Amino acid sequence: MPDIDMKVTLCTQRFVPPFVGGVDVYADRLQGALRQLGVEVGVIAVDTTEDGTGGDIRVTPEELGKVMIHRVRVPFASRPKEAFDLAYDSQMGTTFEAILEAERPDLFIIMNFYVTSLAVIESAKKLSIPVIHIATDFIPVCRRGTFIRWDGSPCETGESVKSCSACFVAHRSLGRMASRVLERIPEETLVRWAHNRENHQLIHPLRIIEPYLNQVAVMERRLELLAPLKEMIDLVLVPTKYTARMFLENGFAAHQIEYLPFGMQERSLKESVRNIPQDRIRFLFIGRLQPYKGAHILIEAFNQLKSPNGATLTLYGIPDGHEDYYQDLQKKMSTNPRIVFGGRIAPEEIPSAFAGSDFFVLPSLWHENSPLILLDALQTQTPVIASNIAGVTEVVQDGVNGFIFPMGDQRALQEVLQRVISDPDWRHRLRREIPLPDINDYARKLTDIYIERWGKVDAIGAQAVV
Repeated sequence: MPDIDMKVTLCTQRFVPPFVGGVDVYADRLQGALRQLGVEVGVIAVDTTEDGTGGDIRVTPEELGKVMIHRVRVPFASRPKEAFDLAYDSQMGTTFEAILEAERPDLFIIMNFYVTSLAVIESAKKLSIPVIHIATDFIPVCRRGTFIRWDGSPCETGESVKSCSACFVAHRSLGRMASRVLERIPEETLVRWAHNRENHQLIHPLRIIEPYLNQVAVMERRLELLAPLKEMIDLVLVPTKYTARMFLENGFAAHQIEYLPFGMQERSLKESVRNIPQDRIRFLFIGRLQPYKGAHILIEAFNQLKSPNGATLTLYGIPDGHEDYYQDLQKKMSTNPRIVFGGRIAPEEIPSAFAGSDFFVLPSLWHENSPLILLDALQTQTPVIASNIAGVTEVVQDGVNGFIFPMGDQRALQEVLQRVISDPDWRHRLRREIPLPDINDYARKLTDIYIERWGKVDAIGAQAVV
């Protein structure tokens, strides 16, 4: 294929080598594949700072190899709360508009709206730049971004004024009580009460409904604000059918959604892993040490094995803002000498981690899109033991290339761990190779989509009508 003469601006998170977060890892793979096609790629990398003094958003240009990066540094603590409640930050929109106006790309690809917010869509559309969103989470369709409810259970209803208002007050018993009572009230009435709440002084005991009404006001504004912004996104590339369904059920139209599974790098990872079996089973976890990643479920299940037979569990990860959770994990791990904690793992060390393991465990407590580390495990033919989350069950087949257990069910996970310990031959029977998309094919498909929808590119910054 001849070089494709076009310019793309790709928005991601920190984008600081070595790339460890799934979003940044995929952004790096994609920009490399696009550049191989002759596409000029620039990156907007959004990172937070601990500056709580009310500082402004700052932009610093930087070159990383042959890629121009605009580093957007956001003082996290000083951003208004509504920027996160509404997924809309007007100052962020102004910042992005200036960058995009200077760069003038043919296409703007955004990988993640966390911190960035949907305001950046307006910035691109003001400049008539097409927008593609590669869905790596659910921020446009879930205020929490995860479809996890207040108690850790998966959300099955999607965004609405009532369900989300209840979710954001139900962590307190009075909030749950208020939600049960107000659930019977028509939504129009609740919205009217929320609008008038500052004009009336609620008397005790009616004050228990005030937090709920505050959330009603937030959700009404969020849904009204995001509705036109969702329509401005030209295309959402979804890696799983579950993600497609959630976007379609929460405000996106069918013509905006295209199913395109994440692409893997060429078989270099598979070729670099040579597993040497030992006389004991070795389990592996790699991921963020955040509650919704489920490391605690895995540790507790491993600690309660009846017949471990020398099995080991190795975990890699960092606290990532959840220090209390991390300290609790440390206590649980310290009681078992067969648990090894490796801390942060460098990308170049991942092949050896897979080579030294028999099973990769993914105990997630939310419906992840398509975790890259899971795809890495499958690429190395490492059997997977995973929660029955939608993004996983599309590629992990129970009893074929891994085992599936009910999300959050510690006892069920314990039984699966014990099953493979008691019958070590499972590690050989489950080492099945399955076809995985290639990142170069993904990049070609992306450029094909651009040409089909917006015209054949014949010069950087210009497009001819097809």
